[in-house]
Amino acid sequence: MKKLAYGKYLLTIISIYLVSIQIQAQNGWTLRTTIPPTPPRSIPTASVVDGKIYVIGGMTTGFVDVADNDSYDPISGIWDTTLAPMPTPRSFPTSAVVNGIIYVIGGGYPTVTNKNEAYDPATDTWTVKANLPGPPRLAMRADVIDGIIYVVGGNYFQNDCYAYDPSTDTWNILAPIPVPNGGGALSVTAYNGLIYTFGGSNYPPWVAFSYVFAYNPQTNTWDTTTLTPMPTARFGLYTYLVGDTIYAVGGSQSEGTALAKVETYYPLTDTWGSKPDMPNAYAWFAGAVAYNKIYVIAGTSDWITSDYSVWEYDILVDVDEELIHPSNFILEQNYPNPFNPVTTIKYSIPEISKVSLILFNLLGEEVATLVNEEKVAGYYQVQFSAKSGYASGVYFYQLKAGDFIQTKKMLLMK
Repeated sequence: MKKLAYGKYLLTIISIYLVSIQIQAQNGWTLRTTIPPTPPRSIPTASVVDGKIYVIGGMTTGFVDVADNDSYDPISGIWDTTLAPMPTPRSFPTSAVVNGIIYVIGGGYPTVTNKNEAYDPATDTWTVKANLPGPPRLAMRADVIDGIIYVVGGNYFQNDCYAYDPSTDTWNILAPIPVPNGGGALSVTAYNGLIYTFGGSNYPPWVAFSYVFAYNPQTNTWDTTTLTPMPTARFGLYTYLVGDTIYAVGGSQSEGTALAKVETYYPLTDTWGSKPDMPNAYAWFAGAVAYNKIYVIAGTSDWITSDYSVWEYDILVDVDEELIHPSNFILEQNYPNPFNPVTTIKYSIPEISKVSLILFNLLGEEVATLVNEEKVAGYYQVQFSAKSGYASGVYFYQLKAGDFIQTKKMLLMK
């Protein structure tokens, strides 16, 4: 990989080509493949559309940004290397998916950009969109809530945040991360209507943070006081949401180092757990989730040597049975509550059941059917949007599953 900084670090890529077959490792990790070698590249971004992982951009030998766009099918194990390249070559970008379109934002080294370009896998075409506001940046992170892309931080010490609406091609400036000069190389994951940030750093020097913050788009505020810090401070990591669990994988604690650490964060209880380490230590990699499996793509162990491997982590190999199959019927309180206009309702069922989740007004009249189908045992969540046609006031939502019936109250405040 590279030493990372605008003109400060030397970058040397030493190609490590591993045989492109599955190699089973311990604790659920499997070496699945390597990035196609034409050209060899590291520090791309990755997004998933219809189960395929799109690996876009990156950097090859000699600080050369590339525009390559390849897709990997985890089911067949086949790469498609014939896709249209990005209009702007760049490494260290971030990306997010809305309605099947991949938006690739920022990045570039040593020339940094604030480009925003959209790729449609269905037509294999690119469209230039409105640029990210503010100074150009790289190594920021993004995720999506209710069709809006939230872009947070960036190297080396940006703590500003932005929201992008693809439907109008417009940006809004948001409240900054509550750490001065502390938004570099953090990770971001959206869950239950909130944007969570993990770790990060400032520069110079590289100092690893353990902060966990949550941003509420409805109030444009950050929770700075109540969330439990990461057990292992780090930057250059990636966080993945699988079910109700956020997996914090890899990263670095100082220049030239990498971690194999895997830790789990449970937002519902604000608690941390740990998992066995990755087979290799990696930082500065791309990440994706497909078919409830975690992918670590093209990392580095020393900031000098690039490893073009694609590792897969199957959480079901190393997860408690209770986390897969709940033991009781549960209907949780919606969150946020009060809400405007979007809230999330979670429920769990311990056995296959015909499930209905119905919304009623204060008069007991049915106003929406959120779920009406047979479900297997598991944990579920439904997002309800009251953007139009719903007046402010008290509503009730009722879960029926087999012989289980439970009703809870929620409050819409417009």
